[in-house]
Amino acid sequence: MRRKKEINVFNISFLDLLSGALGAVIILFISVPKNEAVDSSTQVKKATCTIEKKLLNKCVDQSKAKDKVIQEGRLTIKQLKEEIANLQAQVASAKKVKEPPKTPTISKNGDHEVGFDFKGKNIVFLIDVSGSMAGEKLGQVKAGLKMLIASMGEDYKVDIVYFPHSPRQDYYSLWGITQGMSTMDVKNEVYNFLAKLMPRGSTPTRSALLYTLNNYPELTDIVLLSDGVPTLSGSSRKDNINSLIEEIVTKNSRDVQVNTIGVGQNKFSKGSNLYQFLKTLADKTNGFYYGF
Repeated sequence: MRRKKEINVFNISFLDLLSGALGAVIILFISVPKNEAVDSSTQVKKATCTIEKKLLNKCVDQSKAKDKVIQEGRLTIKQLKEEIANLQAQVASAKKVKEPPKTPTISKNGDHEVGFDFKGKNIVFLIDVSGSMAGEKLGQVKAGLKMLIASMGEDYKVDIVYFPHSPRQDYYSLWGITQGMSTMDVKNEVYNFLAKLMPRGSTPTRSALLYTLNNYPELTDIVLLSDGVPTLSGSSRKDNINSLIEEIVTKNSRDVQVNTIGVGQNKFSKGSNLYQFLKTLADKTNGFYYGF
């Protein structure tokens, strides 16, 4: 009876111990993996959100930068448009400024430049050599014409007529026809002719102008250089300026451009008879007037 009781007590205690241990192991096995899985999943989600947030912030920053560039670009374009509008306004304002009176301008003809705006290239220079042209005036005319002739190309044709020649002859010409400025020999002939001019007598402007208009069929321009009011032929009496201009305009059937140059302009005012004569004659024939 004693042996049987001891065996039963041992068996029950041992089984309880095994059951408790097994339960603890099962609980531990079940509980621990679950906790680790939850923690791992949470960390992955947090990492993913962090990366996405960084990318999103970067995208936003880039977008703001692009917007700034676009805005600055628009501002620059606006400024350029305003500047262009200002320049256009200045140009329009400049065009409204009244044009100055017609004066000689540098005009290109072929490959050569000359100092005056001629109608064509067939020109007679009509030079006043009356007594009042003595000294500096005639010297300036000679020097100026020499420089002008030197600048002319071979396509120009020129003659020189001076007045008066003598008490009985109102004018005198170098050739009586216009010659091409094709060689230095021809130009030197002009220079030598100019060098010999001497002041004398009165101012028979009408006779010299009519001679020039009637004797040069290819004439395009006359350049009249004078310092005195026209006088009657063979006399020191003053000619009628209005009558003189009317006759020249009437007989200018070929529309020759008569250009006038007042020599010694500082000696006469714009209200003087000489100025009125030279300016009106040039205006009536579409020529230019210039004084020096």
